[in-house]
Amino acid sequence: MTWNWKENNKQKHQFKREYCSKCQQKKPCGLLDEKKEYCCSCYRKILEELEWERLLVSSAQKLLNNYRKRVIICKCLASEKVRVNYINSDGSGWSRCERCERVIKSAGHHGVVKNRNDVRFWGVESKWKVLCLGCVGRKFYGRMVDWQRKKFREYVRRGYK
Repeated sequence: MTWNWKENNKQKHQFKREYCSKCQQKKPCGLLDEKKEYCCSCYRKILEELEWERLLVSSAQKLLNNYRKRVIICKCLASEKVRVNYINSDGSGWSRCERCERVIKSAGHHGVVKNRNDVRFWGVESKWKVLCLGCVGRKFYGRMVDWQRKKFREYVRRGYK
């Protein structure tokens, strides 16, 4: 039996999420860009540059106008990663809870907020993007589903704040 690297590598990365090749921030929804290479905001910028240079085709112009008028609603904006506001000299970042101003550490040198501090992880639509666990528990514990409550209690047991 021979070992095929490509087949094994495909199996390993089946569930890997692809992000925009330009900004690396959002997962492309394929609404504007059918190839799903760019997210809608990056693709819109490309179309606007072409429009400014008067190189835009009429069908693309209609698509861009529909996007501007909010006739087309994309899903890319919902998949944007929440980033930290401040970066230390060692590369790790930190942010503040938007409700109580407590300092929150980031998930490594990429500057992405950890899931436990991301409001969307808990399935909540809110004006706040980054909250400490204390504020999440006070504000949204009653709205959580069973697995979310279990995960929340686990984070509290581990001593995360």
